[in-house]
Amino acid sequence: MNVITLMALVAFLSEALTEILKQAFPIQDKQTYLLSIVIGVILAFVFEVDLFNLTGPGHYVSIVLCGILASRGSNYINGLLKQIGIITGRS
Repeated sequence: MNVITLMALVAFLSEALTEILKQAFPIQDKQTYLLSIVIGVILAFVFEVDLFNLTGPGHYVSIVLCGILASRGSNYINGLLKQIGIITGRS
């Protein structure tokens, strides 16, 4: 699987897990943002998504950056899903 496909997978999984945790626990908007980043980084490590293909300590920095990028991508996915009515916003 190529890196872009893995990034998309991590973004979708990050969004799905964030939504599940938001439904299970009372989480505020700012906490949701942080939760999304944490989940994205964890998933990037699990799937070893290394967009920049670095070696040594840079490998881990690359994975963390990919997790952050994927978590931001999950925000865009969330917005799209809200627009087409698959999920609803919570107050």
